[in-house]
Amino acid sequence: MDTKNNEHDENNNHNEKSNEKVVKNDNSNNKFLDFLKKNIVAVSLTLILIIILIWYSVKISAIEEQYEEEKTELVTKSENERSALITKYESEKDSLQISNLESSSKIFSWAVRSELMRNNTENLNQLLNAFVKESGADLVQLLDPETNIVILSSDKKFEGIEYAKKLDYAITEQQTLMEEGGIKIITPVMGLNSALGFLIVQIDK
Repeated sequence: MDTKNNEHDENNNHNEKSNEKVVKNDNSNNKFLDFLKKNIVAVSLTLILIIILIWYSVKISAIEEQYEEEKTELVTKSENERSALITKYESEKDSLQISNLESSSKIFSWAVRSELMRNNTENLNQLLNAFVKESGADLVQLLDPETNIVILSSDKKFEGIEYAKKLDYAITEQQTLMEEGGIKIITPVMGLNSALGFLIVQIDK
């Protein structure tokens, strides 16, 4: 009789543990689904951004392969021809990198807009860090157009201080500035009637 009771208790304990595991798994799944529902815009835009960055990486790899093939063919040719090939390769690579960052910045600005409208600074910081890591930009900052103050920056020492230059905050379309120290891509983060902020993506030479 005692043996049967022990077996019965063991079966009950086993069933309880199994039920606990199912409940834990259900809770984990529910939390994950809740997170996706709450951040569907940011998650979708992040995925699109990653796809674009992968596409541009493949494109750059193709240019590099073509460059190596042409370089091999020109080994026996004149120095001028080799120099022209290198210049052409560098120009194509730079142009592709700028185009990549322009597209990525525009998509990223939509994610920033979504989080600004919800006043979600924590998500903004995470998105900013992910963007810098994936895009290869040297510095990314978000400015308040009313105060010219840096709201967020990939380099935290700039946060909370006034931006060094006065921008044209009347612009409503993306601008790319070629400067002596590098390139700046300025993207307005538009609200319903005016800009909520200005995203500046910088590439140093």
